Amino acid sequence: MRKLLLLSACLMTCAALALADDKKAADEKKEDKTKSEATITPTELAINRKVETKIQFAASFDQTRVSFVVSYPKKHLLGLDKTSKLASMKDDKGNSLIDEKNAFSGGFNLYPQVAEDGSALLTSANAYLKAPGKGASKVLIKGDLVVLCGADEKSAESKKFELKEKAKTTAGDFEITVTREKEGGFGTEGPAFSVVSKYRGVRKVVVKDADGKAIDVQGRGYFADFNGKQFTYNYALTKPLKEGTIQVTYFAKEETITVPIDLSVGMDLGR
Repeated sequence: MRKLLLLSACLMTCAALALADDKKAADEKKEDKTKSEATITPTELAINRKVETKIQFAASFDQTRVSFVVSYPKKHLLGLDKTSKLASMKDDKGNSLIDEKNAFSGGFNLYPQVAEDGSALLTSANAYLKAPGKGASKVLIKGDLVVLCGADEKSAESKKFELKEKAKTTAGDFEITVTREKEGGFGTEGPAFSVVSKYRGVRKVVVKDADGKAIDVQGRGYFADFNGKQFTYNYALTKPLKEGTIQVTYFAKEETITVPIDLSVGMDLGR
């Protein structure tokens, strides 16, 4: 009887371990699925052909570019990491368009255009020295795109201040400077201001008047310093405002997601 009980206990333990292993495998599979949720949509196939001509700066080199949009559900995209790698780029006749021994022969554009809401980015794969061979109809691309995403969302708000030209205030680690006090055109009748910080991931900026009512804000782009350590965001108000507060919602951390790129792009751009 004791042997029977021991055997039953062993069988129950083995079953539990098997279920745990199955759950772990399922979780890993689910995680892998999450990592592959990115959507890649080709938007452009551009080819330059070198031709001997006396027209200045025209047809002076071979070049191939494939542009595409990357979107990722429930992620706020910030940009691309320098560890992104274009493994291969060739035509459908097997001709390689990049030289693995020459680091300057091609690669991904690591300075993409990013949607203001972080929902997508536009980048490209480039071959700087070669174009597809005779009879080719498609360009094949493989590689890993390492996407930077925002994490750990936080907010910081300034004290109430007068929005006069050159006026300064802070919201947490963000330095705010009024760059223009009056109407500036393009639908903005109010002040313009810049927000400077070490954080790349500014999600949104909310401006409130003295009564706490939100004023419409237009984003005017951003730029980074040479070392990528400081970021300047520019904004303008659609209506005049003499006094108010500025709240910045941002991502205090960044995470990376590796997005596999495996494209075959022809004249129809994958439609």
